[in-house]
Amino acid sequence: MAHDSQRQALSAAAHWVARLAAEPGDPALHAAWLVWRDETPLNQWAWQRVEHLRHQLHCLPGALTVNVMDAAADQSRRLGRRALLKGVLIGAGVSAIGWSGYRQAPQWMADQRTTTGERHSLRLDDGTRLSLNTASAVDIRYNAEQRLVILRAGEILVDTAPDPRPFLVRSAHGEMRALGTRFDVRQFEDFTAMSVLQHAVAVRLGREPAETVVTAGQTVTFDAQRMLSLGANEPGEGAWAQGRLVVDNWRLDRLVAELARYRPGYLGCATEIGHLPVSGAYSLDDIDLTLNALTHALPIRLTAHTRYWTTLGPRA
Repeated sequence: MAHDSQRQALSAAAHWVARLAAEPGDPALHAAWLVWRDETPLNQWAWQRVEHLRHQLHCLPGALTVNVMDAAADQSRRLGRRALLKGVLIGAGVSAIGWSGYRQAPQWMADQRTTTGERHSLRLDDGTRLSLNTASAVDIRYNAEQRLVILRAGEILVDTAPDPRPFLVRSAHGEMRALGTRFDVRQFEDFTAMSVLQHAVAVRLGREPAETVVTAGQTVTFDAQRMLSLGANEPGEGAWAQGRLVVDNWRLDRLVAELARYRPGYLGCATEIGHLPVSGAYSLDDIDLTLNALTHALPIRLTAHTRYWTTLGPRA
């Protein structure tokens, strides 16, 4: 099965990390590793995933390090304590990322990406301004014929610069062609949402040749087969690029779900209070401040079991 081959590649990559760390000056070993890495795209992907985990080893708690080392004590004589630690920890990590990691490989290997709670803006070669929202990833493919941004995950805000080449954004569900414009694109699992802030954007679904023009002030949602909805932009569309979330008569549970995008761990809302209406502008740079503001404005209370498990419930 494909799943098994992916796990095998990840396991092999972890083994190579340990061997290379144990014998860093061996040219023959380094050459053999290069042959293995470049042998298949799957090996290249597995090595990149394992390298990502290796660079995060310093974040592991000391107790976990001790437990892993004790479990592998009988092997430590062969590879050495430091090299073995890397290999064992990575081996444990790759079994957890397995299939889900393979599915997300394009996101991890994207040209530009952000983590949870992070936003990033950059200026492309043609002068176009591209902003990435939390947990987002894009590939940038410019050539002589076109300017293409492939949205792998999350949400982007595009402010295009004048250029004779067409500017395209491609999501999992279709392609958007800018008509001298500023627009926001968010990719969900089953559909894409696109809001035009200035001028217009032509939308093409899947492989269909026909385009639908969406003008300023409109938001469209679509999947690969059909347009799902077309309506007016919500107030504050694209304000996330300035660190604000603007809401107008939202349900509280919707607001909490949106805030959860910017906060590691779990952030939830009890069903008893989910219907409460909320309006205002809230900070995305300090989610704790936003949550505290909500508890003062509404009959709700906040319960934090840890930094990574927070719930909102009815006030006693």
